[in-house]
Amino acid sequence: MAPDLSSPGIGSPATERESAYWRDRWKAQRLALLESRKDEGKSFWNDKKAIKSHFIRDLNEWRTFAEARIKGMGIKDGSRVLDIGAGTGTLSVPLAARGCTVTAVEPADAMADALLQYQREQNVSGVALIRKRWEDVTLLELGEPYDAVIASYSLMVNDIGEAVAKMQQCCRGTVHIFWFLTQPLWAQVNLGVWKEIHGTEFCGEPTADCLWQALYEMGIYANLAVEPGCDPALYPTIEDAVHEFHGRMNCTTPEQDGILREYFTRTLKKSDKGYFVDAPALGAHIWWDAGKTHRLLPVTIP
Repeated sequence: MAPDLSSPGIGSPATERESAYWRDRWKAQRLALLESRKDEGKSFWNDKKAIKSHFIRDLNEWRTFAEARIKGMGIKDGSRVLDIGAGTGTLSVPLAARGCTVTAVEPADAMADALLQYQREQNVSGVALIRKRWEDVTLLELGEPYDAVIASYSLMVNDIGEAVAKMQQCCRGTVHIFWFLTQPLWAQVNLGVWKEIHGTEFCGEPTADCLWQALYEMGIYANLAVEPGCDPALYPTIEDAVHEFHGRMNCTTPEQDGILREYFTRTLKKSDKGYFVDAPALGAHIWWDAGKTHRLLPVTIP
């Protein structure tokens, strides 16, 4: 069922000092996460094998998922759409196939290349690609306002206020953010074995409750719907899981790989398609009408 997009969406914000708590909390957790993961993020998003495992599996399954999500967002055919952190084009390409004019923002070369390949395979035009982080994209580059702005599990930013304010300013319709309601599966693995490998606690992602509170402090009274999290990645063998998480866990010694191997041997479940992390994971669809605005807490953006 399509979401009700008729809610007021935006109200009067708190004062700047009052509004800082949840935005600062988001930033502190993101910085702690980055400190523990070091450069893993860059290596993962440009690892073609990992991308194939996580994002390019059954294309029919992804198409069904994309169509359901597009319908759920209420995006009409022919709309002007901004897809932030577009990845392999899971949403951008099906939207373009519906006649939408799509701007896809994707900084990782391997992901962006996969998006272009997907676009070619589907014989679809109408996707303009910006190979930048959302933080580095200017309003001038984006051009005219969009009917829908989407960020699907892609707001890995430190300043959530700045990121949201830019989304708001380039939108004349609805803004849609999909984010983790519970810790994602990769973070649950890290939380389960990080301390044994490194001797310190692991800090996961800030979750959707923190995001919603940050929006509220900005004067955005958003809708929130709970949805199933992403399907778990499948690994042909235990060693494939060890190989991927060797980087995700910052492993540098055979002993650390051995701890990881033992953990996966004990915890991974096996199906006829491969091994997978069997843990509960939920997501959240957060949305509001950007056109029904009173005023936002001032945020400096490019």
